[in-house]
Amino acid sequence: MDCWHREIDKAGSEDEVVMSAKDYLVLWSPHELQALTHEERAPKIDDGTDIVHLERRLAEGCYDMPPQSEHLEELVTYFWHAASRIRELRRAA
Repeated sequence: MDCWHREIDKAGSEDEVVMSAKDYLVLWSPHELQALTHEERAPKIDDGTDIVHLERRLAEGCYDMPPQSEHLEELVTYFWHAASRIRELRRAA
């Protein structure tokens, strides 16, 4: 488990997950993100709902990824984890 996933696990609030996801997303180039989201610009993340929606879009599109894009699976996995943590925090609230 890398430091980005540990940050999600340590998050005590939805806002902390959002801040971590914003930081993580900055690491990806627009070209890499476009391959997954099929959009001209990087996804906008303002709140936990944006993370949940992005996770769904990535999950729906990941079947179209070419085999050589294994590193992009990291992005899909990260947002799946972030969305899961948000759901967990919402249930606990």
